[in-house]
Amino acid sequence: MFQNTIKGMDKIFRTDNYEKMIIMISGYTGTLKSTFTYNLMSKYLDNHPDQIGLYATIEESKDSLLKNLRSVGITPNERIFIADYNRTREMYREESENTDFLELTEKLIMSTKEERGESFKVFALDSLNALYTLTKMDNDYLIRKRIYYFYKLLRDAGLTSIILKELPKENNYVVRDDENFLADGVIELGVRRTLEGKKRYIEVVKMRQNQHSMKQYIIDIDKDGLAIIGPSVDDMGL
Repeated sequence: MFQNTIKGMDKIFRTDNYEKMIIMISGYTGTLKSTFTYNLMSKYLDNHPDQIGLYATIEESKDSLLKNLRSVGITPNERIFIADYNRTREMYREESENTDFLELTEKLIMSTKEERGESFKVFALDSLNALYTLTKMDNDYLIRKRIYYFYKLLRDAGLTSIILKELPKENNYVVRDDENFLADGVIELGVRRTLEGKKRYIEVVKMRQNQHSMKQYIIDIDKDGLAIIGPSVDDMGL
């Protein structure tokens, strides 16, 4: 999952333990969270032709997601099945106000596991913020409890799971940290000023059971999709 996937990932990771892990991909709008996640899953599945993945998109439609991927040179992978929640909400518009979308997600995962068995190994949720919006949870304690059991379900299903989380740009905005604490790994995508101008970056904040760099690496787009091209110029001495 971390090595031999997106070009340059082996510069960050020295080990490759990923099975049954829950990995949080966080960043604000425009930091390529969806593109990075899909590209990572696709490259991983290319190396494991006996496996399949499920990508649940809540805010963005399937057509929009695939269009964005093609625009940066990423070919849709036939072994990544996309669950489009926009379509589900349209089909069940009258009942959608009373639908528990976290429960719906859990049922989607279990039904895919029952249908595809051990071949179903990778899951992505895009995004946790959107899921919260559609799921009625009255208080912080209930949120923590349900997320704990949701993560447990993912691990018990034997899945490597990637959960996207949108971060606000406003520094004074309070961001929930429960999900990061419960996750096995946290990868931050962002934009920073470097000696070469504004650049997108990737930073591994934590990744249990793995040896990895904690530098910010520049992430760019080339003809094959995304590529990690090395630490930022002003990060070389860190």
